[in-house]
Amino acid sequence: MKQNLPEILAVDDDPGVLKSLEAVFEGVYKLHPAGNAAECLALLANQNIPLIILDLGLPDMDGLELLRKIKASVPSIEVIVLTANTSLESGIEAMKQGAYDYIVKPFDIEKIVLIVRNALEKAGLKNEVRVHRTMNGEKERKLIGQSTVMLELAEMIKKVAENNATVLITGESGTGKEIVAREIWRQGERKDKPFVPVNCGAISHELMESELFGHEKGSFTSASSMRLGKFELANRGTIFLDEISALPLNLQVKLLRVLQEKTIERVGGMRQIPIDVRVIAATNMDLSDMVKNGTFREDLYYRLNIVPLNVPPLRERKDDIPLLVAHFLNIYNKEYHRQVKEIPPEIMSFFNACYWKGNVRELENVIQRLLVVSNDNSIGVSDLPIEITKQRDLFHFVMEKGMMLDDALARFEKEYIRKTLVITKNSRLDAADMLGVHRNTLTNRMKSLGLEDSHSDEA
Repeated sequence: MKQNLPEILAVDDDPGVLKSLEAVFEGVYKLHPAGNAAECLALLANQNIPLIILDLGLPDMDGLELLRKIKASVPSIEVIVLTANTSLESGIEAMKQGAYDYIVKPFDIEKIVLIVRNALEKAGLKNEVRVHRTMNGEKERKLIGQSTVMLELAEMIKKVAENNATVLITGESGTGKEIVAREIWRQGERKDKPFVPVNCGAISHELMESELFGHEKGSFTSASSMRLGKFELANRGTIFLDEISALPLNLQVKLLRVLQEKTIERVGGMRQIPIDVRVIAATNMDLSDMVKNGTFREDLYYRLNIVPLNVPPLRERKDDIPLLVAHFLNIYNKEYHRQVKEIPPEIMSFFNACYWKGNVRELENVIQRLLVVSNDNSIGVSDLPIEITKQRDLFHFVMEKGMMLDDALARFEKEYIRKTLVITKNSRLDAADMLGVHRNTLTNRMKSLGLEDSHSDEA
């Protein structure tokens, strides 16, 4: 069983320290001892080791120089440095050069066990990224599109990936903002380091600070041990802060400090921990409007908005629908063991007429549904969701030979508003929300179209 234990390399010229570490980790990790830099480098050349505990005071090489050599040859390896009380500056400098953390001698056993465990967790995350990219490449989401707006976006991604500037991605829900963030990561110099996504809208405000920045043992009632936050897990890599608009104001202040100082402080902690993380944020909200109404900090907005990227909605890139359909067919034919080679032209005409409020995600869901509910390997219009067929029926409603464009648009608008009010049970507030307009705008359009008398003015 022992040969399957996680491996650690401990480098120290004091045999007593090496024996102590062996005793601490016996039965938990397989520890390789090295008494100097030469032994360390020799072991690294022949062993696949994810973590090193490195004393900075070695007889044959300066510890910081050895750290630089290690990170240059094996960038993914995590290094915890040991330092004396009299040389704390060396420990801080080591972290700036890529060390995971530093521990002051004589070390506290409980503390070193926790730091080693968390460092190995981070090393495992890096390995998981590499495995995911090699084993699941086919299922990995890609940026699909040859329309003008998508080619322009792809060119911007290429430029942005060449540097480490903070990026703010905007766009409606379902347009693929995380895919854009991952493309920036894949094409950049940090592609072999972690990509850590965080959905700020899915985390409770009470837990968000700990989730982002970690916490120390005992910092709150349930904090039974020290825990790393997403920023530390993303160190040297990229963190993707999705739904950044959901970040409460008190944490907006702390995030601004992280961006300015490039350090984080764990909840309950007393020291600043240096980090090197590229930040990519995304939102489907208008942050400039949130700044005006006081729900988003102006200084944080400008700090995030160094490089703005907007992902266009699907209705503005309908030329890409055939490419997206073929892409999703390829994915879900394999997943559901189907052999649907193409979508019939009559269904594609429905797709081209659809508004796609849910954008690419909605199209993907429709393709999944078609493959699940259709018989054999043939697909018919009857297999389409009713939401799609209703939109097409609306277009047929206005398509009368000889009708002037203005009359057709007015007729379509009137019928669309009428059907939306039916869905919302005559609630103008809900209808306005569905139509993406202000309630007063909807009321004025209803008056001009002659709908005012036939519908109540419910909220």
